Amino acid sequence: MSIDPLQQGLEQSFETERWGRLIRDCEDIETLRETALSLLQQVSQMKVASTWMASRASESENAKLEILAKLIKERSERTEEDSQA
Repeated sequence: MSIDPLQQGLEQSFETERWGRLIRDCEDIETLRETALSLLQQVSQMKVASTWMASRASESENAKLEILAKLIKERSERTEEDSQA
């Protein structure tokens, strides 16, 4: 059983519902403004974190591919040396 990484978990569903209820029920524009700014800051932080994680994953994958390419090259060179001997 695989977990869909884009599917919202139970905790996130409750958090989304809580924020939605706060926004729907709020009648004070200042509270709405503060809520919107707080949510904007959270979204911005999440985007930065997501970009950083994607960058680190890409760097890690590139490092693995470089190691693999080096091993293949070394094996190929050894095979050539063995066939010449």
